[in-house]
Amino acid sequence: MSKWKIAIFFVLLVFLGCQSSGQKSSSAKIVKINLGSEPHTLDPRRARDPNSQILMRMFFEGLTRIGPSDQPELALALSVEISEDLKTYVFTLRDAQWSNGEPIRAQDFAYAWKRMLSPDFPCDNAFQLYLIKNGKQVKEGSLSTDELGILTPDEKTLILELEYPTPYILELMATPYFFPVHQQTDENQPRWSEKQESYVSNGPFLFKEWKHNDQITAEKNLNYWDADAVQIELLVLTMVDSDTEMKLFEKNELDWTGSPLSVIPVDAITHLKDKLYVKPKDETAFLRTNIEVCPLDHPKMRKALALAINRKLIVEHVTQGGQLPAQRLIPPSMQLQKEPYFSDGAIEEAKKLFMEALAELEVDFPNIKLTYINSERAHLIAQAIQQQWFEAFGVRIGLEAIERKVYFDRISKHDYDLALCSWGADFHDPVNFLEVFKYKTQSTNNTHWEDAEYTKGLNDSFRLLDPAERLQLLAHCEKLLMDAMPIIPIFHYTMLYMKNDKLDGVFLSSMGNLDFKWAKLENDK
Repeated sequence: MSKWKIAIFFVLLVFLGCQSSGQKSSSAKIVKINLGSEPHTLDPRRARDPNSQILMRMFFEGLTRIGPSDQPELALALSVEISEDLKTYVFTLRDAQWSNGEPIRAQDFAYAWKRMLSPDFPCDNAFQLYLIKNGKQVKEGSLSTDELGILTPDEKTLILELEYPTPYILELMATPYFFPVHQQTDENQPRWSEKQESYVSNGPFLFKEWKHNDQITAEKNLNYWDADAVQIELLVLTMVDSDTEMKLFEKNELDWTGSPLSVIPVDAITHLKDKLYVKPKDETAFLRTNIEVCPLDHPKMRKALALAINRKLIVEHVTQGGQLPAQRLIPPSMQLQKEPYFSDGAIEEAKKLFMEALAELEVDFPNIKLTYINSERAHLIAQAIQQQWFEAFGVRIGLEAIERKVYFDRISKHDYDLALCSWGADFHDPVNFLEVFKYKTQSTNNTHWEDAEYTKGLNDSFRLLDPAERLQLLAHCEKLLMDAMPIIPIFHYTMLYMKNDKLDGVFLSSMGNLDFKWAKLENDK
């Protein structure tokens, strides 16, 4: 072969090599989204905030997973047998591996659940496991973990005994509270979830890198039992504010913006309406009241404040995202109660109750504050409520915007008067909302309110096999809550988001769970 032919041959090789390399780069399945803020934890047992829970569904999997039909599907459970009294579940595990290559065992589930229910394990989510036989008694220390209704006759069989029939149990199995953890890792390295080097997981994606307050990177887990279904190779999760997020999305540097991880800026909604996806969400915004603070300690005052709010104006002119005015706690999708429990914007009745409360308390209206997380939308909502109360009663409450971590710390310590809050469903059942306020000592309550009839009604509902009778009792419990008004409902949420047109198959559940397991990204040819 002549020298010039050899030279041309090598030039062609280099050219083709570069072309091949370029094609590989352009076809890489990389999705970029904004996580918004630093997750509180990467331990599934402690994941409570939405950001942490979405990450947990990337890195972990339980016995079931909520599928694209918005219903639970078997995941690590190959099969399940249910007893006639609906109180015993026998799960058979499929062959699956942890990210370190070790087999996932029934004992890993049992260990995780027993640790959550141990009295010495701090965990806000432990009450979710009280449906396990003796779960509450074990957490309170009156029984040992050996008496829990959890049995593991072998590595592939997990037997779960319940306190009462639980129609939503397979949905619960898909929540992070019921995910397994690698027993040996947790015993030897209690802080394993804080570093990538010690992180052992079992979900469709692996925790690759964590640059605190900047970015988390996740890659496809080749050891995942259903790895063939996962097409995204890399997930890049940035941590920027909503305004920056919108700018990055407009520059095609993000593939998703908006719900459930962030909020579309209010001033952008109007001109983006043709591009926005809108989906109802099982979540309700409400005001928590600290009922030990005067005059919020009087039910008439709480009711007066509730009646004076014009929710229709707030959702039409402030939030502007198709939200529904809330005159109940339970979202309408759960169909617990069709008629509202109170009137929206009933100013005359509100004024009457307001004056009666002050007269009975023998006080003037004191200086109280409405506390909320510092964000544009929360500030606009708080301002609207402040103005409506001023127009109704002639009093102007203070507004207090604080950072997220400080906010949750203050609420947990009951260091507030009124607080703008929300509660989103973990599973599609009214009891998930009502149980939040079951006990005043419960970490999810934080209002100081408790009612014996309400507590008894919830407890009794767990023992009813007739679904209609059960829902009727839950509706009665909701009425008790609305009559006492320790919380003041404002609106039921919707999810507003935009996405890359080439991104398909992302599953957004009615509860706001964002799942990339089935996602596809069609790159330009």
